Amino acid sequence: MITVEQVETRAQLREFCAVPAWMTPAEVASRVPLLRSDIVAWHRGKSWFPSPVTLLLARDAGGAVVGRCTVHSHADMDAKLGFPTLLFGALEFAHRDAFEALMSTVDEHAARTGKTHIMGPVSLLPNETGGVVVAGHEHPGFFDSAWNSPMVSHAFETSGFTPFSGGRTWEIDLGNVPAKRATAPTPQEFAEVGVELLSPGRLGVRKVLDRMLPTLNEAFDPLPYYTPISAEQFASQTSGLELLMDPGLIVAAQEVDASADSSSATPVAGFILTVPDPVEHLRATNGALSPTFAARLLRERLSRKRLTTSAKDAVLIIQGSRPSVQGRGVVSLLARQVLSTLIQKNYRTLRITFIGEDNPGSEAIPRKAGGHPLHDIRFFLRKVYT
Repeated sequence: MITVEQVETRAQLREFCAVPAWMTPAEVASRVPLLRSDIVAWHRGKSWFPSPVTLLLARDAGGAVVGRCTVHSHADMDAKLGFPTLLFGALEFAHRDAFEALMSTVDEHAARTGKTHIMGPVSLLPNETGGVVVAGHEHPGFFDSAWNSPMVSHAFETSGFTPFSGGRTWEIDLGNVPAKRATAPTPQEFAEVGVELLSPGRLGVRKVLDRMLPTLNEAFDPLPYYTPISAEQFASQTSGLELLMDPGLIVAAQEVDASADSSSATPVAGFILTVPDPVEHLRATNGALSPTFAARLLRERLSRKRLTTSAKDAVLIIQGSRPSVQGRGVVSLLARQVLSTLIQKNYRTLRITFIGEDNPGSEAIPRKAGGHPLHDIRFFLRKVYT
């Protein structure tokens, strides 16, 4: 018999954060641990998330942990979907019985709080990370992406859930990028589409990030899974990234008429946010990012060497442009800038996080660079079982 309990003690929190004992070595080597600091913040109620996040553990009859998940809700997601929905995330389980016990508990929470549907897995929203890999399981996950075994996708596909929105992750072999896409644009090329390149440098990263947020929300608002990112959420998400950021991989363009006041809050015209992939370090530490690791990344960049496999890879977290400049090719030019920089810095691969199937413009970027899809990802939705 499987029982499900709420995480309340430090001992339970350690169990929630632990590497699942049931996973094979190959599965552990493909898994993408959530940041431990995020999980602790959820548990303590000290994250940016505006409502409580409940952590759940599933145990077998012998007391061993056989699954975990979170349950939480957000008014913006309810408004986007059009009905009250309980979200679940951070989902891992050993077998079908554990999955069903966790989902039964999610249903109970949903019914008790007046929700009509449950959706997930999301940690904590679809605009952060989550989803179920339904194809491409043979490819390991990477930073800020999902990974799961085929057992997980089968459980969702055979338990009354309906796929809600979907997309794919991508990979580009930087040694095989066509020359035209690997060449940085000239200032004249940017000028021809009415923008100029912003080069923030390490000290200017935060200012450029702040100017990206309104552009991000404008660009992604039409997507069915996207809810507006608040300034508090964005600051929380990017504060962790600042340990990793290589300023040369953060590129943005501003419209030429904004250049006279580039320090203002004027939204950028377009941007691409890319970071070195820390996934091997996250696997080695089970989700801990430390200043020591950031210092090692910096030493590697300064020496122009890549001392670890993970540091040879980069992850494109997000890209976008304001609706007013879409169709001009601004992001395409920025992609050339990023690809050129990655190649110059001796990176090996660029992987791209979830691109929605209803966002063909973003998919065109990796396609033109010779990239290929890695994972098919779906979110899942169903009515509450009572």
